[in-house]
Amino acid sequence: MAFVGIDTVVFSVPDIKQARRFFVDWGVRRVRDGRAGAVFETENGSHVVLRPPADGGPVAAAPGANFREVIWGVSSTRDLDAVARELARDREVTMDKDGTLHSVDPNGLGIGFRVWRRKRALKPSRTPINTPGALERIDAPSRFYARARPLRMGHVVFLVPDPKAGEKFYAERLGFWVSDRYAGGAGVFLRYAAKSDHHNLFLLRSREGKTAIDHVAFEVRDIHEVLGGGLYMQRRGWPTEVGPGRHPISSAYFWYFKSPCGGSVEYFGDSDYLTEAWKPTTYRRNRFSEWHLAAGIKPAGEA
Repeated sequence: MAFVGIDTVVFSVPDIKQARRFFVDWGVRRVRDGRAGAVFETENGSHVVLRPPADGGPVAAAPGANFREVIWGVSSTRDLDAVARELARDREVTMDKDGTLHSVDPNGLGIGFRVWRRKRALKPSRTPINTPGALERIDAPSRFYARARPLRMGHVVFLVPDPKAGEKFYAERLGFWVSDRYAGGAGVFLRYAAKSDHHNLFLLRSREGKTAIDHVAFEVRDIHEVLGGGLYMQRRGWPTEVGPGRHPISSAYFWYFKSPCGGSVEYFGDSDYLTEAWKPTTYRRNRFSEWHLAAGIKPAGEA
């Protein structure tokens, strides 16, 4: 089974007006809007879907949760058929008219699968940097981002009762690769292909024993866009969850904002890229950040 990326995340939110305003400010393009909800699109074509609560879509994994489903893109109909056969061995699988499979994982999370129809490749231009002996920017000032325009969704993170069951399901049955773990089954970082970002899915043990969305992460071009996007969100009145900062696991720069859909959303850039040669590490303590600010940055010239 060849996975390509995160095709879609689906939320059912009571205040679609507020959620719509949030994602407009977040920098993803609105492609559809109406009584049935709204759809936003990243630069590679992946979608964030906002639906009203009583829309008849996938049910929440826990009472009161707004997250409904993450849909993974696969390379071909052959891969989609393979997923359907594997899941149908022990759980219900349904298929929409558009060819999207729907099911649930061991922690009750809604999961979907469809043949990837999005853009295969992106060639964004990052900000040129200067280092001794490697000058990329000559006779020109550096780029400053007024806001962010996310390229794609890089990963989703969930709080779950049983990360070990999740690891077994995604790794052994769907062919995801384990990148790193926290000891004692406290968490597992997974990627959908041998060659991919450090993680596309992170399952972290819930202290309350409930399943919930933690965050959805959107990749931008570089650390300058992480900062520019974060500053713009601050000016628009959206509260920081944590950041900016840098993760020691994945090496990525980040900035998280509280989401009206539940959990948070993250700008990130400069993540590690792994191959078959990578050897997973088991960490015995939480390594969320090398450094971080707790409540954003005070922009110059503002009180």
